[in-house]
Amino acid sequence: MLTFSEFFKSGEIVNLTEQVVYDELKAFIDNQEYEFCQCDKCLFDIVCVLLNSVPSLYSSSVIDRTYPSEEFAVGYEQLRKLVKGEVPRAIERVKGRMHH
Repeated sequence: MLTFSEFFKSGEIVNLTEQVVYDELKAFIDNQEYEFCQCDKCLFDIVCVLLNSVPSLYSSSVIDRTYPSEEFAVGYEQLRKLVKGEVPRAIERVKGRMHH
């Protein structure tokens, strides 16, 4: 029998914000908008700053993620735009306090 914690870890709960952050940071890097350190430490720090700066968006259903309601789709798009705007700020914050 699964413990309560194991039950939830084995489920479908996904923080969609994480993927949005990864995607928007990758797009920013691909566009080469300006130079910044892209070592592991700095990229991890940038992701952490972003995840702490924007709201989480959780989903508990593959169906909801595959066939989102209009409300969910609008919320997801708003989150994506918010993250895109926060990427440069997160980079600047990390540039000011690099761990290397």
